[in-house]
Amino acid sequence: MTVLPYACRGFHYNNYKYYLEDRFGERVQRLSIEGNFTCPNRDGSLGTGGCIYCNNRSFSPPYSNKQRAISEQISEGIHFLRQRYRVNKFIAYFQNHTNTYGPLSKLEKLYRKALDHPQVIGLAVSTRPDCIEDDVLALLRDISKNFDVNLELGIESLYEHSLQWMNRCHTVETTRIALERASKYNLDVTGHFILGLPSETRDEMMAMATILNDLPLKFIKLHHLQVIKETDLAELYEKQTFPVFTYQEYLEFIALFITQLRPDLILQRVITSSPAAYVIAPIWPQTTTAFIMDLQKYMRENKMYQGDRYSK
Repeated sequence: MTVLPYACRGFHYNNYKYYLEDRFGERVQRLSIEGNFTCPNRDGSLGTGGCIYCNNRSFSPPYSNKQRAISEQISEGIHFLRQRYRVNKFIAYFQNHTNTYGPLSKLEKLYRKALDHPQVIGLAVSTRPDCIEDDVLALLRDISKNFDVNLELGIESLYEHSLQWMNRCHTVETTRIALERASKYNLDVTGHFILGLPSETRDEMMAMATILNDLPLKFIKLHHLQVIKETDLAELYEKQTFPVFTYQEYLEFIALFITQLRPDLILQRVITSSPAAYVIAPIWPQTTTAFIMDLQKYMRENKMYQGDRYSK
């Protein structure tokens, strides 16, 4: 069996929660912040309308509000998360839209303001592969001297036809260039991928595990496709329904997908969890926690581990 440093308490894959606990000696929670950014495929720079599946309100917590100051969002977020998870250390997570899309002076002001709170020990910045310039990477490297820094890239797919279908307005080559650039600054990078796109076959989805193993990533975040209200995808789905993962299909698929991942990758997420009020499909009665428990049980019963099917 492959040695997995952050697979414990029943997990058969490297779990980000345990990575953070090992690094900081206690539980650490991400705290989402709204920095009032937009995206180049929304404002007309590259396109309009945004990605076909995107409705930022579907993953914004109640304390994350662009009308509030960063310090206020941090204070309310800490109060909310401390009551829910009993944690005392937090990572400021700039999540909505493209959080490197703006002047360097604006970015530095927002990032450092979020880090002012004594209980914030890190920074996570979600962005697009075409929106990371060297000056931004240098800033993140400078911040990483004193804080945990995680650059999260919305890769979504490693197939050109899927990126076009999603209206991503960037290419696979753009992603590769961005990752190479980020690696020169020794930043910890997360790759965000969506599984279940109707533009891809199951074989193509599974093959992405092998492809992404060659990318300079430390973390990955995996999501199944959800059809969310008030998106272009919702309109498409209403006109012509396409297949989406059932609960059991996704559980079995993601378990097999994980076995093909290289054993040093750390999984930040394996499932998405938009509020039920936003979800059109697939509708699963199980909670995210139930899915994680069922995944652990399925992998344990079938003796499946991250890296089992990995080969260089």
